[in-house]
Amino acid sequence: MYLLSYFRTAAEALHYALSEDGLSWHALNANRPVLLGEVGTKTLRDPFVFRAEDGSYHLLATDGWSSSSIVHATSTDLLRWSSHTLIPIMQAVPHVRNCWAPECFFDVEAAVYRLIWSSTVVPADQDDQVGHRIWSSSTTDFHKFSSPHIFFDPGYNVIDATILRLDDRYILAFKDERGLNQHGTDWKAIRVAESSCGTGPWQHVSGLITPALTEGPSLYRSGSTLLMLYDHFMEGYFGIAKSEDGRNWRAIEDPVAFPEGVRHAAVLEIEDDVGERLRSYWDHEVDS
Repeated sequence: MYLLSYFRTAAEALHYALSEDGLSWHALNANRPVLLGEVGTKTLRDPFVFRAEDGSYHLLATDGWSSSSIVHATSTDLLRWSSHTLIPIMQAVPHVRNCWAPECFFDVEAAVYRLIWSSTVVPADQDDQVGHRIWSSSTTDFHKFSSPHIFFDPGYNVIDATILRLDDRYILAFKDERGLNQHGTDWKAIRVAESSCGTGPWQHVSGLITPALTEGPSLYRSGSTLLMLYDHFMEGYFGIAKSEDGRNWRAIEDPVAFPEGVRHAAVLEIEDDVGERLRSYWDHEVDS
């Protein structure tokens, strides 16, 4: 079973949806939030839920448009979450503008968790030079973090990085953020790259593999097939592409279904009994 974590423009908080096949999704709690923000801006934009090596779950989220911190919480069952904290991940970096779309992956070879996010770092008098790069910090316990550093810089504006380990390599998907948020623009779509190491270098950067005006990719497996969902952020709907090798992608034309208003989602594969427990709990909440 698969769990979708997402927010909606109408409710910048954590939402859940479940799927048996990774294609058709059913919103829990009648598409209402399952968790509200507690700290900072009290929003949970771009929520990313993942499972650590010890079986615990972690939530990372964007703390609004202009925070230098990342929201973090933990859970043992995806139902009850710890008190939220702000990780001041970029606080010591001069001229930082934001920390967007934080995610995390486990670097198997280094045995550390690597947080990744996008930030613009530029003095206020150089607005014409604004451009995001992907930054990173590592941790073993989510209490102490290494100094942040630029993780991926292809020489142009990029956001929304996500990473999946595939056999002996890592697949990086990201948004080429150049262009304009209007129809007919160039770029503003997803590319992929790969590396044999969790820190890069990232090679074989692809051409654009999704239509323009898409963002927020999430990578996951369905059997031997790789799937990538992405947000048509100007149109208000989601698409899914598939690949056998992580390099060549094609859009799925078969019908897919997503909750209304879903934004910047992330996918986590979970055991069936975990999904059924979530379904039972939130269906009961709706019924009551």
